[in-house]
Amino acid sequence: MKLNITKVLLPAMAAAAMTGCANHDLIPDITEVGQAVPTVYWEVGSTVCKAGESFSFKGKYNNLPGRTPLRSEVWYQIVRNDNAQVSASLAGKALSYTQTVANVDTMRSFQCHAVYPHQEEYWDGHQNIVNGVVPVSRTLSPVRWVEPEEWDQERFNTYYPEGFAAEFLAKVYEYLTSEESAPSYYAALRNVYLNYNFTNEQFTAVGLPQIDLSGDDGGAGNKSEAWFTTTEQEPENVIGVYFITYDENGKTIYNERPADYTPSEGQVVYPVYKAAEWVFCRYDDNTGTIVNSVRNEWLPKFRTLLENIPFQDWIYDSSNGVYKVEFSRAYDVLAQFRSYDKETSRLNDPDAPEYEGVTSPTDLKTIAIN
Repeated sequence: MKLNITKVLLPAMAAAAMTGCANHDLIPDITEVGQAVPTVYWEVGSTVCKAGESFSFKGKYNNLPGRTPLRSEVWYQIVRNDNAQVSASLAGKALSYTQTVANVDTMRSFQCHAVYPHQEEYWDGHQNIVNGVVPVSRTLSPVRWVEPEEWDQERFNTYYPEGFAAEFLAKVYEYLTSEESAPSYYAALRNVYLNYNFTNEQFTAVGLPQIDLSGDDGGAGNKSEAWFTTTEQEPENVIGVYFITYDENGKTIYNERPADYTPSEGQVVYPVYKAAEWVFCRYDDNTGTIVNSVRNEWLPKFRTLLENIPFQDWIYDSSNGVYKVEFSRAYDVLAQFRSYDKETSRLNDPDAPEYEGVTSPTDLKTIAIN
């Protein structure tokens, strides 16, 4: 004899139903005393499964009187989790920038992956119990692509979303060449100028001088000499002065004047030192040191120069001989146990409707695929 589970009416609900101020009777809204309640429940053996293998489960179900169980099934959908990042390396530690993206996609909607026709031996005296396993495709194996020694553009295009590289480059250009941030990344821009194998054609295209790029160092020494600055506060290296004003938005304006400039009464001027044409080499009274920055009129020219560098060269870590990419892809299956039955009197009627789940569907179980 199968057990019929009944809903119990709580005393508090009964009391509420009998109060004179109630708008309606709560009992019909909830249940009928003695009403049988069908149940479906399941548990999985593990929440982790290896791709190409199966996960185990135990399913339990009861039926209403007058209904006969037909079968149980396990359905699941497949969810893909992608995490990707790249890190800038060309400028060294002077530019620490990592761009990341995470994406979760439903790769396959709910489908049936295992069917278990009902058997009388499932009945344990209280409920039907089915023990089974559900297969998981080996195509769901996790994917990792981390710090490769060789660049694979096709693989990058497959793993990373469209526009990722362009967004990364736009941010790097902004850091190095926008008027707002370039002063903070002066050393980073200089490192790129010195470390990257630019050609003289690329230099002259933006107005930079030609340099002897021969030798084992690729002309790094000559490039360093071209990007010269004054490091000591020597009077003979003073080529001008500057004073500070502010625009209507509070932005600092550095006003340069010749070395023989006579300041107005109360005006404070500071020395400007000899440096490369594109470098504003000045004494900063706030820090008490010489401070360097690329002159604003040169920033668009340097951006044009930087646009010659391919994306993958920005993320190449020459010290370790790897590209600074990290990509991982993992899959989860969101699984559900379902039970089907028919009215006993209509078992031989193929057109009789089946009822998906003798109660509302069971809770979803998340199985991580490794």
